[in-house]
Amino acid sequence: MKTKLVLLFICFTAYQLQAQDLDRLSQPQPDTTLTETSVRLNPWQQAKGEILISPYISHYVADSYRNSRGTKINFADNGRYSNFNPRVFIAAPLISEKVNLIASIPYFFNKYETNSEFNTNTDFGDIELGLRFHLAKLKNNYLLGSLIGYIPGYENTSPPFAGYDLFALESRLALVGNLPFLGEYNNFHKVELGFRYFFPNDPAQLRFLLSEGYRITSKLVLLGELEGMFSFSENEAFFNTNLQAVADYKMIKASGNMGYEFTPDVALYGGFFHDIYNRNAAIGRGFQLFSVIKIR
Repeated sequence: MKTKLVLLFICFTAYQLQAQDLDRLSQPQPDTTLTETSVRLNPWQQAKGEILISPYISHYVADSYRNSRGTKINFADNGRYSNFNPRVFIAAPLISEKVNLIASIPYFFNKYETNSEFNTNTDFGDIELGLRFHLAKLKNNYLLGSLIGYIPGYENTSPPFAGYDLFALESRLALVGNLPFLGEYNNFHKVELGFRYFFPNDPAQLRFLLSEGYRITSKLVLLGELEGMFSFSENEAFFNTNLQAVADYKMIKASGNMGYEFTPDVALYGGFFHDIYNRNAAIGRGFQLFSVIKIR
């Protein structure tokens, strides 16, 4: 999960969960909700008079990586990369539930240290701004489409960098809904595919997110996610001191979270993540904490 812009994910976010891309999360960014009783065009979109806000924070650590052949290699000189990544995800209706305006603002506290050096950098990440569309209702599922722009909120003047310092566009398709055989209101899932391209040349990135939430009591929710990022570039170099600058890599991370619903409009989630597949990528692990707040 040496992704952070390059994911984290990151994420959602995320996740983001987030809350990324966890667009209901988040990363990992969370933007989905458990099924509502009122009749709506799409309960996974924000309707007129509603705003969804999802604050999110993660802590990421890596001290080794796998090369393009899958061999695990420790960072030289006892190197260790870590960061804290707070961000906030916002969704609001632009044209009722049919079109939502979405945005995510990340901030990074990056650190790389060895036995002989210590580098830190704090800065905004790639600010996300886009539109999410209701495309169709398919029985117990809804098809969503998104178009998102990534705008660097930083300048790479000192390592560890916050990202590529390039503008990017991403298109996404997501299938969200519930599985009737698990119950009508006690579960939700999200299957998402995305393609992101950084201008003017590369990298080009494919991303997927598989998410499943299950309510075990009236207040407690379990949330599991599997997120992958496959980045393609002619620049195959791996920089353990600048993980956000690695352009050619593959990674898949798994995360588990538990949520508590204080009210139907306020929920808090927390959990852990760990990379389970890496090629030319750092082996990341850490924790995340995010909330889902609906304002009506």
